[in-house]
Amino acid sequence: MARILIADDNPQNLYMVESLLKNNGFEVVMAVNGAEALDEAVKNPPDLIISDILMPVMDGFELCRRWKADDRLCGIPFIFYTATYTDPRDELFAKKLGADRFIIKPKKPDILMREIREVLNEAQDGSGHAHDTGRNEKEILQKYNEVLFRKLESKVRQLEDEIVLHRKAEEQAFLANRKLALMTEITYQDIQNKMTALRGYAELLHSPRTESERQTLVARQVEIFDTIHNLITKSKDYQRLGTDQVRWVPLEETVRMQMSIQSREPHLILSCDLDGYEILTDPLIDRVFYNLIHNTIRHGIRATRIAFSCRKTPAGLCIVCEDDGVGIPFEEKPFIFTRFPRGDGKFGLFFVAEFLKIAGMTIAETGEPGRGARFEITIPPGKFKKNP
Repeated sequence: MARILIADDNPQNLYMVESLLKNNGFEVVMAVNGAEALDEAVKNPPDLIISDILMPVMDGFELCRRWKADDRLCGIPFIFYTATYTDPRDELFAKKLGADRFIIKPKKPDILMREIREVLNEAQDGSGHAHDTGRNEKEILQKYNEVLFRKLESKVRQLEDEIVLHRKAEEQAFLANRKLALMTEITYQDIQNKMTALRGYAELLHSPRTESERQTLVARQVEIFDTIHNLITKSKDYQRLGTDQVRWVPLEETVRMQMSIQSREPHLILSCDLDGYEILTDPLIDRVFYNLIHNTIRHGIRATRIAFSCRKTPAGLCIVCEDDGVGIPFEEKPFIFTRFPRGDGKFGLFFVAEFLKIAGMTIAETGEPGRGARFEITIPPGKFKKNP
């Protein structure tokens, strides 16, 4: 019965190779690094060694170098079985050291066993790898250093890639938290506004009213209750932000939907010409258009028209939202996107700016006071497309 020594620091790999060899009638001895394998071989030389390369204390290359330099072991065949060193130059170096086989993990059991038996047969009939008694140790050490340096470079690149991925994950988590905080705040603000309206209708019910008027007020209250319920329900969706929910959102369909949801002003006409464009973003982009429309309804005062259009620019796709209302005074422009802007009820524009910033987009107000508000949203290249 042939006796085979296995050197590998991975317990699972040791177990798999050990089981395979024992099931095929071989005696097996195991070591977890090159130094341990060398000690075991000197005490009780095996008929064959199968060694990994990347191991602590002493790696497989150094083990092979010492193995072939030892008169007691140099005639025993040496097989490398590795998943880490897979470069053709690694195989050439292994053969330079005197290895009989260089096998890449994983290998099908029947193929691995065929290789092992071939090496054992070659050792018995003398046709195996001849030991190079005149090899240049200085050259071998130089090649060894080159192999280690190349592997170190590879590991450094791998580590750099992992660092980039880790930073990206951290950034995504940070943006997700910002989104969640923002959505929570806007939901709270919406509910507060609805509660104010609810109290107003409740007070109106205390004054003398006809039955028809009372039914209308009650219907409005029920409608507000439903809206509050929907806001609370939708807040659960916000908790999923940051789980990569981006998708292609059709612009014109989204704008028209947001207009129909909130506009009860028969005098406000929507003009929408977004030319079949879609943008790649979080579906909650609909709240951006909701708030822009709401801004016109609430603060445009004399606005009769709100228009959405778009054009391509060197910076990407520019979406324009403009109305014919009173516009925004020059002194208020620096504050309209802040959390606590001057004037009442402009929290929605803070949300718009924050959401777009998180999504990698920008917004600017370019209207003229007295001639209407005008907002320009820039979508960067790669995040928009036009349907035919």
